[in-house]
Amino acid sequence: MKLNKLITASVAASVCFTLSCTKLDETELLYDTVTSANFYKTDAELASAVGAAYNNLYGLLGNGNIFSVQEVPSDEIVVPQRGADWGDGGHWVRLKQHAYKIDDPMIINSWNFGFSGVTNCNKLLVAVSESTSPNAPAYVSELKALRAIYYLWLIDLFGNVPITTDFTNVAPPATKPRAEVYAFIEKELLENADALPKEGYADGPFYSRVTYYTAQAALLRLYLNAQVYKGTPEWDKAIATADIIINSGKFALMSNYIDNFKRDNKGSSEFIWAVPYDGVKAGGNNIVMMTLSYLNQDTYKINAQPWNGFATTAEFYKSYIDPALNPGPQGEVVGLSPLGTKVTGTVDKRLSNFLVGPQYAANGTTRLLDGGADLTDPDGPPLTFTPYINELLPNAWRQSGARIGKYQFYTGILQNADNDFPIYRYADVLLMKAEAVARKNNNWNDPVTLAIVNQIRTTHGGVDPLGSLTAESFLAERGREMFAETVRRTDMIRFGTFNRAFDWHAADGDTHWNLFPIPATQINANPNLVQNPGY
Repeated sequence: MKLNKLITASVAASVCFTLSCTKLDETELLYDTVTSANFYKTDAELASAVGAAYNNLYGLLGNGNIFSVQEVPSDEIVVPQRGADWGDGGHWVRLKQHAYKIDDPMIINSWNFGFSGVTNCNKLLVAVSESTSPNAPAYVSELKALRAIYYLWLIDLFGNVPITTDFTNVAPPATKPRAEVYAFIEKELLENADALPKEGYADGPFYSRVTYYTAQAALLRLYLNAQVYKGTPEWDKAIATADIIINSGKFALMSNYIDNFKRDNKGSSEFIWAVPYDGVKAGGNNIVMMTLSYLNQDTYKINAQPWNGFATTAEFYKSYIDPALNPGPQGEVVGLSPLGTKVTGTVDKRLSNFLVGPQYAANGTTRLLDGGADLTDPDGPPLTFTPYINELLPNAWRQSGARIGKYQFYTGILQNADNDFPIYRYADVLLMKAEAVARKNNNWNDPVTLAIVNQIRTTHGGVDPLGSLTAESFLAERGREMFAETVRRTDMIRFGTFNRAFDWHAADGDTHWNLFPIPATQINANPNLVQNPGY
């Protein structure tokens, strides 16, 4: 929520740009002209400068960046074309159906997100490395670790990418093999982790900064995907790295799952690293706009009209309801048929991830009426979110699709919300360890794996523990916990399910869709880049 006091000054210029400011004061203008000779001498100056490297992260959760390319191609999220809305040249449908093009905007934006972050780190490293402050080496390590995390996104999305560490070198960089990029990320994180702070979590002074445990979480995610990234698994390294975080005693599961995602979630005991969004000072979390109906502006008194787009698939929504666990009416939810048939059975409390059912004005009693509702919609004008989606295009019903309700909506919410976004969360660390143990031992019912899954399942889901696991049921459990946290595409690729058929996606003919194409703009500008196969 409130920005870390050590990075507030440095993000000011970036935030002002986001909010379309038209006046910059002299202090803001100086950030582009300072040199190591006249700046970067005191700890405050260093902290302010290094904070600028984090500015790029605020774009993570918008609809035009990493969130979209990680969620929409998976089985979690769909962006139906609702008449004239969300057509957008067909790129949302292409994302869902794995038919990406080299000039699709989300792919271009994601490449730019990664390499803008890398470039910012490289630029700052030039000056910070020359600082005479005794604290400068720690900031150098922080920047190198942050740069490695940007590369972790890039290796995941694009595979073979250039490695650039010299801001002054203007020669067009060449593509490096994915395994070489993997080795670079590992080396940078291992060499710099020990210089990073090990204190200050929850609402402490290092909240939102790359710390020792941030670096360990990044290493853990790297090791968990090693077989995909470089062709050989690293289960032992993954387990050992997870244990560093777990045995630190600094993190714990929240007893109430939704408290991780409420408006004021800065104090979550699960947050290892989070983006500190603020609706006024640090915008970018606009899920409220991406997913809610136009009419929900009145529900939450939003300062702008939402866009009525992002929804979950019926198939994924249904995965939270398991009648086989405990037959009988343990709960009811809005059904999956167009006529609103009820579904009964054990209901996972993490169904709070979605917004379904009748929608009301701010008074809580007046139904919202959509005068533009399709004549074929059986619910008619009364706005009712249903998991059922009648078609992907061109005329999905305006109210169809369970909406992303994971990040708390609140009265007076702005189009940029206050909820902080966890990049690395403790529940994820536990699940990554559980998976690594199961894969190492070739046993999804390993006692450690089963215990971890059931700990999270009972604490966060409020449902009965599982007696056994398979790879499929583990992935389903991971999906219920990690919905809309930008990991689902990566998870599905690792489990070998990304190329199978699922809601609104037919089975792929081959696996080249597991990597996105290098954007055409980059290929045209740099002859040393090599396009990924299949594009």
